[in-house]
Amino acid sequence: MAVPFFSDFTKRTKDYFKRDKYDLGQGIEIAAKCGGDIGLKGKFSSVGGPQVRSKFVATMKRDNGREIEVTEDLNKGLGLKVTLPKLYRNIDLQSEHSNADVEVTAKYQPSAEAKNSFYSAKVAGYFNPSKNGKRVCSTKAEFAVGDDQLNLSVGGDITIVDEAKNDGASQSPDPKIKSYTLGFLYTPSKSTQYSVIYTPDAQSNGMEYEFTCFRRMSEKCALSAKAFGKVDTKLTGYPPVISLAGGWTLGANYLQAFVNSRKEWGMAYKVRVSDTASLNLGVSSFLSADQRSDTKFGYKLSV
Repeated sequence: MAVPFFSDFTKRTKDYFKRDKYDLGQGIEIAAKCGGDIGLKGKFSSVGGPQVRSKFVATMKRDNGREIEVTEDLNKGLGLKVTLPKLYRNIDLQSEHSNADVEVTAKYQPSAEAKNSFYSAKVAGYFNPSKNGKRVCSTKAEFAVGDDQLNLSVGGDITIVDEAKNDGASQSPDPKIKSYTLGFLYTPSKSTQYSVIYTPDAQSNGMEYEFTCFRRMSEKCALSAKAFGKVDTKLTGYPPVISLAGGWTLGANYLQAFVNSRKEWGMAYKVRVSDTASLNLGVSSFLSADQRSDTKFGYKLSV
C-alpha cells in the first residue's frame, strides 16, 4: 500500500467541515471545452460581502496528466500553474506563479508494488520579493512512513522561513523554524480511518491537537467526526470543539451536513439539474467576531 502524504492524512474528512462548503454566497460557474485538451471556466461569486469576485481559468491538459492552467483573477491578478506528474520516475512537480510570488512543489510517492513503498515525501519552496515590505523565502518539507501490517502511518512537517526588510541594511540569510506538525493515521480498513495531528501553540506555550475519524457506512452514506482543542504546559483545561458530519447520495443528488459543540451548523444540497448543469444550495450558521450567530443562505449554479 502506498503511504499517503502527510498533508493528506485528513483528506477524507476536510470537506465535511470546510466553511465554504456551506457558506456559498451567491455564485455562478460557467465551463466550456474547446476541443479535447482545452477547457475554459468563468466564476462569479460574492461571499462575505457585496463585492463580486470574478475569476477566469483556461486549462490545457495532456493524456499523460501534464497540465497548464492560466488564471485571471480580477482581485489577485494573473496566475500560472504548471503540473508535471511523473517528471522523473515517481517524482511529481508543480509550480505556481503570480504577479507577486512563486511556489514550487515536488512530491515523491513510490508505487504500492515498489520495495521502498513504505514512505512518501513532499517539499514546497515559496518566494515573494516584496510581502508587506519584506523579502520572504520559505520552505516546507513533509515526510511520512507507514506499515502495511499495522495499517499505521506516521508523519510530520516543518516550515523554515527567511525574511529581510527591503528598505533595511543588507543581511545574510537567517532562516528560522516557523512551525512544525506531527501526526498519525490509522486505516484498519478501506472504509474506516482515524487520524491525530499535533501542532505547537506559541500563544499558550502548549500543543494544539486535532482528532478526526471517517467511516463509510455504505456506497451512499459516509460519516465523519472531528475534535480539536489545545493543552498547555500547566495542563489548563481548554474545552475541545467537537463536530459531527455526514454525506448522503440521494439518486443523482448529494446532501451534506455538519454540526459542532459551538452551536455552529451547516447544510448543503447539490441538485443535478441536467447532464451539464447542477445547483448547490447551502444554509449555515457560524459565530461572528463578536460571538453572535450569523445565519446565511447561498447558492452556486454550475453549467
